[in-house]
Amino acid sequence: MISPSSPETPPALTPEQLQALIRLELPEAEALAVLQACTPDRVTPDLLGEALRCMEANAAPITLPDQPVLDCCGTGGSGLAHFNTSTTVALVLAAGGVPVVKFGNRGFSSPSGSFDLLAQLGIGQALNPQLLPDVLDACGVAFLFAPACYPALAGFAQLRRQLKTRTLFNFLGPLLNPVKPTYRLLGVSHAGMQDVMADYLRTQAHCEQAWLVHGADGLDEIAIHGPTRLLKVQRQQLDTSELLPPNGLHPLPDGEHSPQDNLKILQQLLQGEDTTSPYYRLVCLNAAAGFVIAGKASSLAEGEQEAQALLHSGQVLETLKQCRSAHERLI
Repeated sequence: MISPSSPETPPALTPEQLQALIRLELPEAEALAVLQACTPDRVTPDLLGEALRCMEANAAPITLPDQPVLDCCGTGGSGLAHFNTSTTVALVLAAGGVPVVKFGNRGFSSPSGSFDLLAQLGIGQALNPQLLPDVLDACGVAFLFAPACYPALAGFAQLRRQLKTRTLFNFLGPLLNPVKPTYRLLGVSHAGMQDVMADYLRTQAHCEQAWLVHGADGLDEIAIHGPTRLLKVQRQQLDTSELLPPNGLHPLPDGEHSPQDNLKILQQLLQGEDTTSPYYRLVCLNAAAGFVIAGKASSLAEGEQEAQALLHSGQVLETLKQCRSAHERLI
């Protein structure tokens, strides 16, 4: 079992402490102390699993799709300039015939989380989880807003914002998708948590294949500016651990990215105006991984060609229009 624990690691928090924390039943000072104790260096697969069970016990009802789906998301927390790569990748994959249910939230560690960008696109209104199959059938992609699926998160978010350090709860999000996706492309900004999350996914029978990626400088995506550590989980086995070299070295952009900035970048990508920038390269490379994971491509090179063709043809833009139409009609 992969685990960062050591003899000096303090005892894990109890299930009762976690439940009380998540339900906001603790006084604020005590809640902050418990939350601060959940730093990544203390997290084990058992603690991660217990926290997920505590969250799932407080989940809203959801109608599950009747087909295998993929989720592509990252933990955030890299501190690097941030474009909504995985949100764009979700649209590319859906345009390529991969059903996607992307689980996300507004930004915590960056100015533009997935739902900050979706709001700019006119599809940021929280989807009723029971309408999920209808939206997925209409456009091949559905975006689930974390607090709509886990109402306790709304109050809990205020508590998390008071801390200046990463905790276990920065890394729960990608694993909380209530659909329990068959396929996952999961970016992790902390190397130790990449191991812990892979170890957890090994225990999940529903997970047919998952790629957990940790890019250069902590990027929670497959990187274009340096190597990426890849852990593959397949049918409850840690299938492989390898280092992906960058396909040429391309520096990441600097500076903060607001939702409005990211909207302009997305529009240029989907309208075929940008075919050379780091954003384009990131989207195509990470979409390629999604196609490989879902069995739609045999290699990253083949998957990149598919992503490029979908962007150039306007099919990804059409998928976005279908998604917006479905939201207007159903929500």
